Amino acid sequence: MPHIKEMVYENRMTYAEKHGLEFMWANMTSYNLPNGAPIYWNKIPILKDAFARFPDAEWVWWMDIDIIIMNMSLSIHDHVLSPEGMARNILLDHPMTGAGGGETGFRTPAAYHPDDINFVISLDNWGMNVGNFLMRRSEWSDWLLDLWIEPLYISQNWVFPENDGWTHMWQYHEIVQNHTACMDQRSMNSYPEYNFLGQHWQPGDHIVHFAGCGGDPICESAWAKYWNLREEVDVPASVKRKLDDGTAEIEAVQGNVGL
Repeated sequence: MPHIKEMVYENRMTYAEKHGLEFMWANMTSYNLPNGAPIYWNKIPILKDAFARFPDAEWVWWMDIDIIIMNMSLSIHDHVLSPEGMARNILLDHPMTGAGGGETGFRTPAAYHPDDINFVISLDNWGMNVGNFLMRRSEWSDWLLDLWIEPLYISQNWVFPENDGWTHMWQYHEIVQNHTACMDQRSMNSYPEYNFLGQHWQPGDHIVHFAGCGGDPICESAWAKYWNLREEVDVPASVKRKLDDGTAEIEAVQGNVGL
């Protein structure tokens, strides 16, 4: 879509400055894994790189490019990561949905302790969506990132490669389930009104995620609609200047092939 990178940069940099967060824009194509792994899997080496580049960060928040932060006033910590936010939004002993909205036979854990949670993700009608999630720095996370790019997973003919890899780990490894908080979808991953995969954005929701939109003609008009509905806040002068003079760090962070 025209100018989507500049719009997303403005949106996320403004949010980051408002809430005292660091922002990293990674060039997906520069993190290629060995042996021709599909680009979807580059998410994992990018996460490793983010933890390395920001050694003082406790959490990394991954967002795909097709997301608009709508409610700029909501702190991701207070809204989702704090004990109060987690208690308000976590789904306990909840049936885990699968592709097409069907039952999988799995349920989320019935109890949790906030200190044990290292991965926070939402649940929609098709399961968990790794287009938007949070990961805590921990030994568990190091282990998880290594497991996630298991060559056997990469070789599978999955429909949503890295997403299905994550789902497989969650379903068949109790250690993954016990350190993951599955959250109510609208708390962190609402969808636009045309998307049948899950719950639709309502005023006050934190973000809207155009999951699966791809090259559909509806994407551009829907993006424009929600862009105009987002909470209006002042864009920092430094962000405006970088966008105006072409120095915005769009795709400035490059990885090393074979990381």
